[in-house]
Amino acid sequence: MVTDVLGDRLFTAAVTPMRADESIDHTALSAMLDSDIRRGVEGLYVCGSSGEGVLLSEGERIAVAETAVSAAAGRVPVVSHVGAMSTGEAIRIAAAAKDAGVAAISMIPPLYYGYSTPDVVRHFRSVIDAVDLPFVLYNIPQFTGRDISEGGFDELLALPQVVGVKHTSRNLYGAERIIRRYPHLTLVNGFDEFYLPALSIGARGAIGTTVSLQIELFLSLRRRFAQGDLDGARAVQVRINDTVEGMVEVGVFGAAKYLSGRSSVPLGDCRAPLPALDDDGRARLDAVFSRLQEHIAVTAEEDARVA
Repeated sequence: MVTDVLGDRLFTAAVTPMRADESIDHTALSAMLDSDIRRGVEGLYVCGSSGEGVLLSEGERIAVAETAVSAAAGRVPVVSHVGAMSTGEAIRIAAAAKDAGVAAISMIPPLYYGYSTPDVVRHFRSVIDAVDLPFVLYNIPQFTGRDISEGGFDELLALPQVVGVKHTSRNLYGAERIIRRYPHLTLVNGFDEFYLPALSIGARGAIGTTVSLQIELFLSLRRRFAQGDLDGARAVQVRINDTVEGMVEVGVFGAAKYLSGRSSVPLGDCRAPLPALDDDGRARLDAVFSRLQEHIAVTAEEDARVA
């Protein structure tokens, strides 16, 4: 089993292109992912929050994983989010993702019924035992109501199949405690606006909604941090956050799909009940995109001077 699927890699939390009738546009998906890789993205994370995974059917999620693996063509690893409302469905999606050739699977805790921590651990363990692939826990408490870093998951985090935690939470103390207790795990930052702070407490790579939009900035920040240039790294984090802020003001998931389309091919709107962008939102995002291009240019000039 590959145990270093994550490493220090920068993964895009890929959006899922859709046509006007809400069917998935696999041609656009393949073109978008190929463009992301060519621009420097180091891994693909599909069917997560940005990919509207919980709004997709079982068959659609399997098809997205297959398209992602085909588009990656061995150049970068593909991690597929397989979390589902029932354990059986999660196992089926995970098994199909393995057959498709993904490098790892990832899951959020089950939703809605107020499961106990032992219930959640049993759910995760059932999928891990059924599908022999590296496993990445997805900690996103603002959506699931459960913070994995707060305890109760020791049995799970100690399993050899569990290779990392995607930490999409502002609780950096909890993240640091995970690293402290389980040094064999790779902690992956999930909030793009926290990339530098997360690196400072021991996180390695990132899986983020804006990674593909501004991969040049993420690569520069990582390089500056590794070289001990904290002032330079902070300057780049501010630029990353400018884009994040502009997207949040409009609606982050619709914004991500629109801006990703500006960098590749049109990707459509999000699936209802997520809202579609209006003309004002698109105009505001056009301004965000223009500022982002300026940030990329300035960062490249700075990096060239110290190369």
